[in-house]
Amino acid sequence: MFVHISKKSANVKTGRMPVTTSDQSSCPTTCPHHTANGGGCYAASGPLSWHWKKVSQGKRGGSWSDLTNFVSGLDAGTMYRHNQSGDFFYDTDDQGRELINLAMLKELVDANKSSGAKGYTYTHHKLDYIHNLEAVKYANNNGFTVNASCETMSQADDAIAAGVPAVCVVDNSKDVPKVTPAGHRVVVCPAQRFDSVDCKSCGLCAKNLDSRSCVVAFLAHGNGAKKVNSKLSTIVQNQEVK
Repeated sequence: MFVHISKKSANVKTGRMPVTTSDQSSCPTTCPHHTANGGGCYAASGPLSWHWKKVSQGKRGGSWSDLTNFVSGLDAGTMYRHNQSGDFFYDTDDQGRELINLAMLKELVDANKSSGAKGYTYTHHKLDYIHNLEAVKYANNNGFTVNASCETMSQADDAIAAGVPAVCVVDNSKDVPKVTPAGHRVVVCPAQRFDSVDCKSCGLCAKNLDSRSCVVAFLAHGNGAKKVNSKLSTIVQNQEVK
């Protein structure tokens, strides 16, 4: 398990704030964009993929305790993004379910709380598993924002109904709906729409449900965008059949 820390991201979209990268073993195979499912992840292609590969090989980054020590030393109010690529490390139970490692998550949440920093992230872990849902809600209820990464607006509605803020990847060749089926407002990522906005200046994804009820929509991007668009179409069709 390796985690890399960039004290100030060089990514124009993110802005000059701390970001981390967890190695590829952290990604749940249930993610539709995992290589096991045909790929499409934005982080698996382009310059970020080269960095991610080195982190996954142990050529960059450090231990989990390096991460928590870094977070606990941040100034109060400092916004940072955990996992520009990667997800929460997990354990697989005897039923084959990939369950978020609670001890590690609690260490991160505690470090975030002790410094008063504003950490946020996204997860593709299955929230159908009560274990994962409760883990994510624990983080959100204790000052560390975890967004459910969704592929349909109905999934986003389900996440919000369960008490978890949601984001949703959308087909970049189609119009983005203004509201979800349940009536939640949909906001296209401002950093994708305006050159003058980055994640640091926006802060929308770092807000929890107590201060944000909208779903943030991310236009499929990166070299895998066309593959993602195709997958989204298939997921929607399968959802309609059900």
